[in-house]
Amino acid sequence: MKINVNAPIEAKRHHFQDSALNHIAKTLDRFSNRISSVTITLTDENGPRGGVDQQCRISLVMPRFGEVVATSTHENRWTAFTQAADKVRRIVVTKLKRPKALRMRQTKDRHEPELELSSS
Repeated sequence: MKINVNAPIEAKRHHFQDSALNHIAKTLDRFSNRISSVTITLTDENGPRGGVDQQCRISLVMPRFGEVVATSTHENRWTAFTQAADKVRRIVVTKLKRPKALRMRQTKDRHEPELELSSS
């Protein structure tokens, strides 16, 4: 799993990049064999004016499922990132679950008694 972080200079200065790499690697470690790349993009919508404008966009590529994207906006850079990381993890879990119809069919097959036919 290849991870890229695109963040403003001040975020890189405050060790955001290293912390983000560690956090996303831990969050998605369970699925690392199914994810080819992860891109984390952090932007400040309004610049230095402040407010709820720190946006984090995490996109990842899964070979069988295509691109998965999660976005979060918050006044705090790290909170926006962790919210987006949680969202993308939930999306990946949902995509990798077996379809409900398949689960129901397998459960039904397990509980049906087998009938033996004997010929006399």
